[in-house]
Amino acid sequence: MEDVNELCGLVQAIISESHGTLDEKVEPDTPLLVSGLLDSLTIMRIVARVEATTGISFPETSLVAANFRTPESLWAAIEKARAAADDGSPVS
Repeated sequence: MEDVNELCGLVQAIISESHGTLDEKVEPDTPLLVSGLLDSLTIMRIVARVEATTGISFPETSLVAANFRTPESLWAAIEKARAAADDGSPVS
């Protein structure tokens, strides 16, 4: 996964698998939580797919609502986890 737009496609695919086809395209600033697009099971599906796609692991401390507000906020959490994996430091 190279950028936030690719992440948007992944999020849209998972939401469509969980809830049916979306009327609108998921964009980097799409409000995922307040719009009701995400529930806890969908969040875990996204986490599993991101981990499988990127090879990073999200620490439990990263699984907070703030990281799932928009694809942009999730992308920031992914980048933080990648940086921590690259230098061996824990992600908080």
